[in-house]
Amino acid sequence: MLNSFYIISEISNQIYKVLKKNSGINVIYRPNKQDKDNNNLIKIIKTNIHNKVYIANKNNICPIQGLTGVYLSAFNKKNLTSIYFNKNLIGSAHSFKEIREKIKARCNIILLSPVLPTRDKKNIGLIKFLLISKQFQFVKLYPLGGILNIAKIRNYGIKGFAGIRYFEKK
Repeated sequence: MLNSFYIISEISNQIYKVLKKNSGINVIYRPNKQDKDNNNLIKIIKTNIHNKVYIANKNNICPIQGLTGVYLSAFNKKNLTSIYFNKNLIGSAHSFKEIREKIKARCNIILLSPVLPTRDKKNIGLIKFLLISKQFQFVKLYPLGGILNIAKIRNYGIKGFAGIRYFEKK
């Protein structure tokens, strides 16, 4: 089974249905500005005990029980390892420089984006992704962006991926 990450920024009935259907997926929650006290995150944790839950770019998460870790977006340039010492860190990157930044921050998994065609960004493609992965064999590097068919990435031996549309179209 592939290690999969579903990136969400709001809570809706559709998202709850996706989470119930896919109980083994990891959830990366990027809260919107209205969710200042993480109420939606707490709802996700309480209703989806089989999913691992990560919160994006937050530094006030310590009291939330059930949280698996923290997601550092490619735009987050802070070195947050001391703040989140006991949490798993996932990061995203768009370049070699950003991959190195996430390694320095001690991210366990790095999501490289965009790998396949998306609505608004130029993609690097699976072959280039695999070549970049060989450069960073000591860290888990997963594709993010444009993944609509996991058979395509599974055929290349990729062990995980992250996305939004893939889960919502299932």
